[in-house]
Amino acid sequence: MAAALVLVFVPSATLIWVASALIVVFLGLNLRQFSIGTWVPVILSLAVLVVALPRGLPVELYLEACGRMIFLAALMAVLNTLRTAAARAPEVARAGQFLVGQPASRRYVALTMGGHLFGVLINFGGLALLLDLAMRSLKARTDDSLPPELQEVRLRRMTLAIMRGFGLISLWSPLGFAANVVLITLPGLSYAQFGPLGFAVSFVFVAIGWGFDRMAGRRYRQLGLPAPHPPARSWVGAAMLVGHVAALGGSVVLLHEVTTLSFQQALIVLVPAYAIGWTLWSARSGPNGIRVNVRAALQEAWERQSRTAGEVGIFAAAGFLPVVLLALLPMDALQGAVAGLGLGPVALAIGTSLAIIVGALLGVNPIVVASVTGAVALELNVPGLSQLAIALGIIGGWTTVIGLSPFMTTLVFCSGIVERPAWLIGPVWNSAYSLTIFAVWSAMLITLMLTGAV
Repeated sequence: MAAALVLVFVPSATLIWVASALIVVFLGLNLRQFSIGTWVPVILSLAVLVVALPRGLPVELYLEACGRMIFLAALMAVLNTLRTAAARAPEVARAGQFLVGQPASRRYVALTMGGHLFGVLINFGGLALLLDLAMRSLKARTDDSLPPELQEVRLRRMTLAIMRGFGLISLWSPLGFAANVVLITLPGLSYAQFGPLGFAVSFVFVAIGWGFDRMAGRRYRQLGLPAPHPPARSWVGAAMLVGHVAALGGSVVLLHEVTTLSFQQALIVLVPAYAIGWTLWSARSGPNGIRVNVRAALQEAWERQSRTAGEVGIFAAAGFLPVVLLALLPMDALQGAVAGLGLGPVALAIGTSLAIIVGALLGVNPIVVASVTGAVALELNVPGLSQLAIALGIIGGWTTVIGLSPFMTTLVFCSGIVERPAWLIGPVWNSAYSLTIFAVWSAMLITLMLTGAV
């Protein structure tokens, strides 16, 4: 993390090599944290490196690959500091109580928006927090005398609302993985070109999800079930959470606009500072004083870092793999093959989405597939295939598969908390919604490309 911050302002080949070695040591010490989703991209990276070394590729290429590896791995670690700060903030817990305590008529929209905001700030920590609160609320309402069927329906609706809201951060969030992978893979693209569009479409997807939820609950609306009530003044926590998202996101955009820093550089500079400030502010109201609370927060952040080794490994591979792989691929032959198959820009943009979906269903994280396919699509130089079209293809596939593939970390998290199999939550419960939003996004992308807007 320190090396990535220094490299923002001071280019140094020596520092890149040192930081790369530190990443390898960190991952080696935490192999027990690896899942199949981590092993696949890490092994692919090692295989590509073994093939590349005898080819005599220039040192500058490896420096570029390692630089991207450092930046993406550090970005994962930096966002984790924000997660630690948010998890200790009292307003986050109050916001969760407010969202989970909404009556059924407002619950879906509340939980979806909550999953969205919690995901922006705390990522998987927010997903886990909201799902845990939902499970507690369900178990606490034993006096309802609900039949098992209705209890299962309520669990499914609350789980899907939170998970779908979380998945929408891929459409636009400047703190999300999808936006940052897109911006690093497609260096000629700016956040302003796709972020506002994704933000606008997220409301369309909320409406689609609400429609599915209303259909799921239509049989039970006439039963006159007692409505829950959120704790008094818990809405203040929800309002403060919105304020945090707006303040941090606005600060990153402002720093990017008024300085020469790229969007990702502004992000990696500001997030740790915001996390420290938020922690200090929260510590003021703690029962043990600022010093004790800050020390506890630092200890928690330190211990949490080793538990993110799986995600850091995925991000590191996503930075390293595309740069070296592109140098090995016969781009002239690929261009000829694309031309021979008659694949136009629209087919390639939609194909990028499908590659991410298929890869995730096979256990390959979208971070890796998006990095590789995005870089390859860019190098093909197909007329009419803009960087924005590639980006929208990536984002559409990524958002679709977050709540669909049982190999995705999102579904693994949900499965462990709600005590239901990942294949049930994703392919069974959520497939209709996922396929619907993919169809809507694809139709929008095709229309924009055919009309020349993208």
